[in-house]
Amino acid sequence: MSALAMLTSESGVWVSGSDRVDSETLRRLKSYGINAYVGSNNSVVSGCDLVVYTAAIGADDTELKFARSNKIRCMERKAYLAYVSKTCKSVIAIAGSHGKTTVTAMLCHIFNQMALPFKGHVGGKVKSIGANYVNDGDDYFITEACEYGKSFLSLSPDMGVILNCDYDHPDTYPTQEDMYAAFVSFAEQSKAVIVGEEAFDTLQLDAHVDADKIYTFGFGERAYFRAVDLKNSNGKFSFDVLCDDNFIGRFSLDIYGRHNVLNALAAIAICHLNWLDMQEISEYVANFDGVDRRFCDCGNTKKGAKVIVDYAHHPKEIVATIDALRLMSAGKIVAVFEPHTYSRTKALLEEFAESFYWADEVIILPTYGARESKDMGVGGAELADYINRHGEGALYLDSYDSVQNYIENNCTYRDTVIVLGAGTVDKLGQMLTCKK
Repeated sequence: MSALAMLTSESGVWVSGSDRVDSETLRRLKSYGINAYVGSNNSVVSGCDLVVYTAAIGADDTELKFARSNKIRCMERKAYLAYVSKTCKSVIAIAGSHGKTTVTAMLCHIFNQMALPFKGHVGGKVKSIGANYVNDGDDYFITEACEYGKSFLSLSPDMGVILNCDYDHPDTYPTQEDMYAAFVSFAEQSKAVIVGEEAFDTLQLDAHVDADKIYTFGFGERAYFRAVDLKNSNGKFSFDVLCDDNFIGRFSLDIYGRHNVLNALAAIAICHLNWLDMQEISEYVANFDGVDRRFCDCGNTKKGAKVIVDYAHHPKEIVATIDALRLMSAGKIVAVFEPHTYSRTKALLEEFAESFYWADEVIILPTYGARESKDMGVGGAELADYINRHGEGALYLDSYDSVQNYIENNCTYRDTVIVLGAGTVDKLGQMLTCKK
């Protein structure tokens, strides 16, 4: 929403907006001249020509109800995103259960470094750009294509990317098959499809989409874009890329984890299919330093334990993050997890329990409800209990303060604390670290 607000404001439109609580994002919007405020103010809404609302708020929202009752035009975020995307000649939309923000950010970083005319819409702040949006022209529109609420089906991309398709958002998709069907529809309405090899097989895309518009990527021999000869250096990888078995370049990453090889491979495939110079791309991939809240090193505790914050809130993401830590940590790994939404915690309870297998200690916080109430699923206490009943130890702590106290008393300079979750748990990174 904030990226859309900025893109709209910079096009010369007066923009206002509200949120439930104050935040760095709200303060940043204010600094750019947007009338961003906390709470509800119907007098502001009355002066608007259009109200854009996110699916995360309910129909009983005070301002939305006021707009509708006064016949002010209202548009859901996904429809407005599609509207804005049409201001550009070519739309590149990155979908998938995980990795969307990283791939979108990497692509925006590359296009920005190459001074290409494009607009970028990212779900997190790109470190090298210092913002979650770019407004440098209208040749390309680069955006995340979120599957929540079937938002991505509002887009008709020139290039549609499907990174993976692990089951998520049970409040939108009652069954796994429902979610798969949505991804297939996204592929069908894309002019070209860049798809991870596992997702290609899972979705059986060859049965739904013309073969000549599909480009697979991965580690397997059947992948059209393939990463080979991987070398690991303290958790950061370098690799060769083959396109249709032809070598197109060697690439190195400055971000951690084997999973980011696949994320980078997707970005490289997009660049190659847009006829961009691979030698330049290799340079810009190597100096991409990531996105806020994605494996961010916050510093050290008073006793020297390293503290890392990551947005991971799905079991597969947790596994990938802890796997990356294993490649760079000598001491114990302490995972602190704030579950995100009750429905997800309930639907993926077993997977969550298994995802912490390689952590030495696990601390579970109360579930961050976001748009949900407790009666919609399972809370953090129940998740911790489930983990303990199935053999792996977990400690349930009910506040950030109690986690801070535990970490300060139990973790030393050899240890790594990984703070996981998509809610407000990133605050813990600041609470745990101290300036030297």
